[in-house]
Amino acid sequence: MSDESRRSSRELAQEYMSRGDSQGWFEELYRLAQGEMEHVPWADRRPSPLMLQVLAAGLDRPAGECAVVGCGLGDDAEELARRGYKVTGFDLSETAISWCHERWPDSPVRYLQADLLHLPPEMSEAFDLVVEINTLQAVPDALRMRMLAPLAGLLRPGGLLLVVCRMREEDERVEGPPWALCRSELDLLSADHCLENIRFELLIDGEDPPSRRYVALFRRPGA
Repeated sequence: MSDESRRSSRELAQEYMSRGDSQGWFEELYRLAQGEMEHVPWADRRPSPLMLQVLAAGLDRPAGECAVVGCGLGDDAEELARRGYKVTGFDLSETAISWCHERWPDSPVRYLQADLLHLPPEMSEAFDLVVEINTLQAVPDALRMRMLAPLAGLLRPGGLLLVVCRMREEDERVEGPPWALCRSELDLLSADHCLENIRFELLIDGEDPPSRRYVALFRRPGA
């Protein structure tokens, strides 16, 4: 990710937030990119290395129904489909979803435009595995807190939620995007939304410069 790409995305986010719109900048960023991935700061053209680490360590979950939240340009969704999951990848941006269809015309992944805060009823409790990588950190704190309940609500009983995000200390202030998360925010998935935390690690990613990331795995109690 270039410094120019970071700067442009922050300026775009701040412009939209000044209008009271914390999410509209995603669609605008993809639209302005005009099919050039280098203009999308989080488009790495590969699945998340930290997700691959978790998969390699074993998820204690046979391949089943999987949702990728904020799927972007589809690399994580495609990797999970390759591993045998029946994948639904959704993103707020209609342009991003169109781009996924263009990149992967023969994909088994079901790509759809959807807002985590306003999901179709049929997606409730529908998934054995939910993957959320760097989406929560892309929105400011107040909006992020509203996303936790529908995120947990995607899981069927016994389902697993994988969260990967930038880390900050409890008293650390950050200017975003991205807005790194503190441990207490992720703990709300257990305290307020009844998920069991079964893995929590602090890892250093391979970006330049490297960032501290939380990698957390939660389970919804049940069958």
